[in-house]
Amino acid sequence: MPFIDDHRRAASRAWEIKHLKPPFSCFDLIEERFGDYDSIRRIFSLARSSGAESLIIEAIPPTGIIAEENEDILTRYSDFQNSELVRLSFWKQIIDDYSKTTVTSNDLIGYAILKHDEIPSIQYNSWHIFEAVFLKYPHEHNCVPRPGNYRLVVCDHPIEIRGLLYCQQNGLNKACAQVAMRSLLSKILPEGDISYRQINHFAESVLPGFDPGKGLTVLQIRHILNELRIGYTDIDYQQGDDQLRIDLPYQKYAYAGLESGSGAFVGFRLTGQNLRAGGSHIIPFYGHTFNKDTWVPNADVSYFHIGEDVGYFPSESWTSSYLGHDDNFGPNFCIPRLYMESKNVDYVVELFRPGVSYGGTEAEAFAVNILYSVLESVDRTKNKWIFRLFQWADKRQVVFRAQAMSSSEYGSHLKSLTDWEGNTENLKSCQLIEEEIPKFV
Repeated sequence: MPFIDDHRRAASRAWEIKHLKPPFSCFDLIEERFGDYDSIRRIFSLARSSGAESLIIEAIPPTGIIAEENEDILTRYSDFQNSELVRLSFWKQIIDDYSKTTVTSNDLIGYAILKHDEIPSIQYNSWHIFEAVFLKYPHEHNCVPRPGNYRLVVCDHPIEIRGLLYCQQNGLNKACAQVAMRSLLSKILPEGDISYRQINHFAESVLPGFDPGKGLTVLQIRHILNELRIGYTDIDYQQGDDQLRIDLPYQKYAYAGLESGSGAFVGFRLTGQNLRAGGSHIIPFYGHTFNKDTWVPNADVSYFHIGEDVGYFPSESWTSSYLGHDDNFGPNFCIPRLYMESKNVDYVVELFRPGVSYGGTEAEAFAVNILYSVLESVDRTKNKWIFRLFQWADKRQVVFRAQAMSSSEYGSHLKSLTDWEGNTENLKSCQLIEEEIPKFV
């Protein structure tokens, strides 16, 4: 079995360096080298917007899980050929000779491995992005909990980058479901990645002889997660009535997955006029944007009485957009929280961090019960902050933000707190709490 990052660390067969300042044209390079692909244009756009000065293009051999993919496609199509494989890396500095330069991981904006496959018997001739990772957009309201760390080699130099793995389907051995799963599972699994062969092996035990190029069923997705021992909460809205979409909105579960640092999958029906009947798509969410000035939470309670029996504000109400990938269009998009109508969403999966037993929505339900039970026995007159807590609890306007973390992470959080005079918490008390609470909270 190959090491999981062999394909990223493949030695270059040849390389060339491009300076990206005008009159260089990304459009010209894309059209001349790759053709007409929205996803490839997207990665160049991300690089440009992050101030990329140089591009290194390397020809690499198929190794590791890319070689595995080629073997698996060849078993289905005897005339398959992986005709080209290139690794693109975008840099913040002007690079003239990479072998002599002093650039480091801090200078890398992102990379992409592009794969060109051909199958003459079915007239298949296409590029796709096998994978890509780009840095998070540097905005204070963009929240990406627990990004992955990916190791690669560029022109024989080891490099690392933190971000979220983007993958694209090819319709041969992987569709949108497999690439969405690999995108998020790569940062959850201790190995740091998973191959499509392994995903499809698990899926085939549920539905022998299935066509991996056409995606996965709900039962297959559940089986894969169970086999990998990854906790999750999912809702198959196709198995319920419209009330299920109202009582258990997909946004709450998607958001809970983001806050836990593991992410979420959202599957939806295609409704465009020119799209095939019954078509569906699934995409991974890995982060979100907040808008502290949003009007919605206050208006929900004061004007529209939404959630008046819930007893709290979920912090999800302040979410403007989800951050996610769409393998058809490229990585790192903002997806407005209410853009996908609930009636079109058929499936949502909230992923848990290893060691976590239940999701953020359940955690909020436990917490609200505890809060109002405790308040019954608390004197509201001795401390002005307790009084304020009662004041907001009476108005049902306490804010909850459920986040899954380890006991050591919570202990470190407590130890880092200071008051207005710079005083810290008692370190022995923090240590005791860290030792006594469960490993994950």
